[in-house]
Amino acid sequence: MRHASVIKQELAALGAETEVGFRAGPAATARIRLLATELERMNPTPEPARAASLLRGRWRLLYSNFELQRRTTLARLSTGVLPADPVEVVELYNEIDPRTGLYDNVIHILFDDGTPGTIVMAGHYEAEDDQSIDVRYDDARLFGPGAPVRILSTDARVTSLRTEVTYLDDGFRLVRGAYGSLYILERLDPCPMVWSRDS
Repeated sequence: MRHASVIKQELAALGAETEVGFRAGPAATARIRLLATELERMNPTPEPARAASLLRGRWRLLYSNFELQRRTTLARLSTGVLPADPVEVVELYNEIDPRTGLYDNVIHILFDDGTPGTIVMAGHYEAEDDQSIDVRYDDARLFGPGAPVRILSTDARVTSLRTEVTYLDDGFRLVRGAYGSLYILERLDPCPMVWSRDS
């Protein structure tokens, strides 16, 4: 059996090659699926959904198969909360603070005129069991030129999302969600001084 570090390196390389999944062809997708399953068998954390010290921090998305699009709209990135202005996705992050239950998706974007911005889908989570967490997004925040915009989510727009943490160590995380979705993330900072929602 190969060492977990070798598998993680290959997954990270495939994530870069496929541009986080934006350009993932059938061969790369199949390879990533195979490697993810292999790595999940090596999960060193028996109760990953409750492993606060390992979950906490700022995570960068390496790959997702959840129909990501580089060219999209604010509305699609915020489950319909923000307006339908066209944007380009630059990078995606996930921030977690088990102490407060903070669970935010952070998306760095470019508007059509080249102006940078950041979307924060601000949410909270609870561990449902040893493997699974329940996530609910409370509002969408848009940071860019001028004052930040904050729009509260409604129950009609955002439902509760259940995800399973299938692999977790001190720097790497695999998450599986609805409809066969797979997310691969690496931890950049276990203790950020400021969360993106507060910047």
